[in-house]
Amino acid sequence: MRRVLLLSLLLNWLSANAQMDWWNQIHNWDGATPWTQYMNYSHAYLGPNAIPIPTLQRSNMGSYFKSSSQMSLIEDDSFLTLHNELHWDRGHTQIHITHQSIEYYRMSEEVRDLRISRDEDGEGVLAGDVLIDISTRLWTKHEQSLWFTFHTKTAAGPLPQARFTDAPGYAFFFSHQKSFDSWGNWEPYLTTDAGFQVYQTHWVDYPQNDGFLGNIKLQLHKDKTYLSAQLRTFSGYFLDGDWPRLLELQWSQTFTFGPAQLGRAHVGWTRGLNDYPFSFLTVGMTYWLDVHK
Repeated sequence: MRRVLLLSLLLNWLSANAQMDWWNQIHNWDGATPWTQYMNYSHAYLGPNAIPIPTLQRSNMGSYFKSSSQMSLIEDDSFLTLHNELHWDRGHTQIHITHQSIEYYRMSEEVRDLRISRDEDGEGVLAGDVLIDISTRLWTKHEQSLWFTFHTKTAAGPLPQARFTDAPGYAFFFSHQKSFDSWGNWEPYLTTDAGFQVYQTHWVDYPQNDGFLGNIKLQLHKDKTYLSAQLRTFSGYFLDGDWPRLLELQWSQTFTFGPAQLGRAHVGWTRGLNDYPFSFLTVGMTYWLDVHK
């Protein structure tokens, strides 16, 4: 019985290696080193949701549920995703949970090989990570406030397709919010984040990457319309595509039913400026869990 089991394991191992011959040849696999050691665990070599840069998740409208979809604008690295978010407002504490629910992707052979992906056809459907943000207000005065956020992500997203890390991560950062005098009919609001972020790799010598995160966001509000521009940044220490700079522009419109505000529609555009080779549109809808007038 033991011989039969050993023979079965050997045949399975040989079959798996035979199926991955194309990958072994392209990346000159030495036959012994784990394939995970060949990959780059950075923003430039993984999918757009693999290592998200956190920012303060807060709403002055209370608790809400949000669903959004991202659509790539780059032909050789196309994707369509669905995100679901749940936000609890507890006054001094904000709890935000994001599930990167599902992602359809299609990569060209060039992109597939650049990322060391083990998905031969470069196309498929995946489920992603769960992200959790817990923010606490430390100080408030006049039109300013200071928040502290703990962010973490699970290891739910699979690694072989080079879309997720299949590894946990976390971040700690402070956020300062300030409102300014009106510009005409627009009310400006500025948010800045500063702290550090850590995510795990599968490398033996360097099991994690960490660095500084810094974000800045300007939001303008007039009646039921919101406009915002945000720059998100992370600076790791490997310099292998781990210095992403993301520009995000968004338009939002509150919708009502009679005197009650029910939610808000969103349309946004994200563009990578450095170490983030993505450009995509985001369309989403937020539903308030409490009715506002």
